[in-house]
Amino acid sequence: MKLSMRITLVGAFAAALLVMSPHSTPPAHALLPPVNEIVLNSSTIQVVHNPIANTDVLNASLDVTNLGDAGSCDGGDDDFLASGVFIAVSSQPCGIGSVTISSFITYVKHTIGSASYGTHFFSGGGTTVASKIVTLATPPGACGRWAINLQTTGVDLSAFTSNQISLILNDEEGDATALGNACFNVNAQIGNGITKPHRGAHHARH
Repeated sequence: MKLSMRITLVGAFAAALLVMSPHSTPPAHALLPPVNEIVLNSSTIQVVHNPIANTDVLNASLDVTNLGDAGSCDGGDDDFLASGVFIAVSSQPCGIGSVTISSFITYVKHTIGSASYGTHFFSGGGTTVASKIVTLATPPGACGRWAINLQTTGVDLSAFTSNQISLILNDEEGDATALGNACFNVNAQIGNGITKPHRGAHHARH
């Protein structure tokens, strides 16, 4: 998928920065039933609007499986923990042009005993992104299954006002489907943040 003004961020500095892409268009083929390498087992997406511009918050919790290419895992390219994962969220369903935030996230891998997980953190330009990926039991014939948590703060999510929205995923090779990204229509929790009440001066009682 080619997004206008899309910034593909690589390296430790920028692999996780979510950027706004005005007028980007999720691929029309995502509405068709191509064979997806990526299976979205479950998702929870939360969009929090705040009264100050560019301070909105996106929270995402995903359970995903990568089936690989016809039995091949591309030498680790289909391993989200080892090679990273592309995540985009659009304010409209698959195939409809909209504002999109997107990121290719790479992780620092950690191993405790037989358990593996990865972390990523970026802060800059008023935006902060934190993500954690945990390796789950791999289903038979798949390249892996992971739980991914992602939070980004300090962005403009004003275009996200109603359901459904779309979640777009891909692996390092960019071949989640025969034509590119895998797109999923999902529901999101969309609402306003909590505004702290103004507290006036306290007067001592005599």
